[in-house]
Formats: sequence, structure tokens, C-alpha cells
Amino acid sequence: MGRSVIKQPDGLYAVFSTGTDRWVATDMTRDQYIEWRVEQAVGETRADAARLLDDVDAGLVYSGYTFEEANEASVEHGGEDLGGKAAHADG
Repeated sequence: MGRSVIKQPDGLYAVFSTGTDRWVATDMTRDQYIEWRVEQAVGETRADAARLLDDVDAGLVYSGYTFEEANEASVEHGGEDLGGKAAHADG
């Protein structure tokens, strides 16, 4: 879905969806438009992160490393050793 930012005749900003051919936001100042975009980005990022973690928890994501392999590489390159971390009861 595409969106167009359009300046209204009164100088405020509006957002038009080319997917639905409707206004999705209107009567915004510059600062309000920026805040609106930030809020949208935060919501999308939260949803993306939750989907990724759901897939990791379900075993659907393979990063190329097991925990042990990644930990060994970290230690080998001077990074943190997480090998002593106890497994949580929930997984």
C-alpha cells in the first residue's frame, strides 16, 4: 500500500492511501506528522520483533549457529561467555 503526504490548502498535512483511495490522516502539523510516523514505526517494529521471536521459539529460524557455536565464537573473539547461563524453566 502506498501513501502520499499532501499539504492541505490550510497549510496542514494529510496522508492519502493509494491502496484504499482514502485519507488515513488529516489536519496534522509538521510535528504531529513526525510523531504519527514515529508511533507507526514503533508499532511495526514491535510487531516484527514479536513475529521473529515467535518463529525462533517455534524452531523456524536457523541463524547458522547453535547457541554453543555462537558462544564459542564470541569467547574466541574476546566477547562475552554465556556458557554459564542456566536454562530457564520455561525453555
